[in-house]
Amino acid sequence: MNHHMMAPEKLSDFSFYSLYRPDIFLIILVIGILYYRFYGVQSSELKATLLQKIFFTVGLVFLYISKGSPLNVIGHHYLFSVHMLEMAISYLVVPPFLILGMPHDFYLKWMKRDKGLIRLIHFLTQPLIAILVFIALFSIYHMPVIFDAIMANGLLMFFSHSLLFITAFTMWWPVLCPVEELTTLSELKKVGYVFASGVLLTPACALIMFSSHVLYDTYAHAPLLFSFLPPLEDQNSGGILMKVLQEAVYGTVLGHIFYKWVKKERAKDKEDLVKIKLTAAAKNS
Repeated sequence: MNHHMMAPEKLSDFSFYSLYRPDIFLIILVIGILYYRFYGVQSSELKATLLQKIFFTVGLVFLYISKGSPLNVIGHHYLFSVHMLEMAISYLVVPPFLILGMPHDFYLKWMKRDKGLIRLIHFLTQPLIAILVFIALFSIYHMPVIFDAIMANGLLMFFSHSLLFITAFTMWWPVLCPVEELTTLSELKKVGYVFASGVLLTPACALIMFSSHVLYDTYAHAPLLFSFLPPLEDQNSGGILMKVLQEAVYGTVLGHIFYKWVKKERAKDKEDLVKIKLTAAAKNS
């Protein structure tokens, strides 16, 4: 039985709890409090910088918007385009902010702990494995038969979204790793990695964008929230929205890579200049 057959015709018919998920808000709030308790105060052993605090806080806000706000209800019960917006926020926006929001020493501290866990993390974050696993799971998720089965089963949906969320972190790690000692890719390779990710995501988005019929039964019979956005247009809009947001996020990440690259080269040039001056001074003395 299609779960939309039991969905209210209007968004206002949902309860406050369903629309704003105070349980998810509370979990995210606790995570934020713990973060500032251990990393946000002056006396913290692993003190986060102001920029890291901003990144982590923004990541938590976006996490709530995608999973705890009315966006989640609309995307699940009514509009595929909103579901794709939720996906883009959850897997393309939240992980980068949270990765960049943790203090650098936090990663180094954990790398010195459980060696078995560290080996597993190293394996999962190898660039080729990380990018292929996430792209494969993302593409399989959007196959119509699989997508409809997941959306009709709450437990299956929780499992699949959790798996995508975890693999989104492993996918982003090779290109956003904030610690020099743990970086495995040069800046040039990071640029290639981002471009490859964008290319590999394109077929799944293109299939949705250019389909001439509704692919997903989940939304074919969903209550119509907006008369100007019937199921097919909603579906095509979802593919376009995902691709546009993906390009925006990847463009921002490329800007971040180039900024760090230029900063590193300038620091190297300054070091070389100091060495040259010292060498010249030694010869003259």
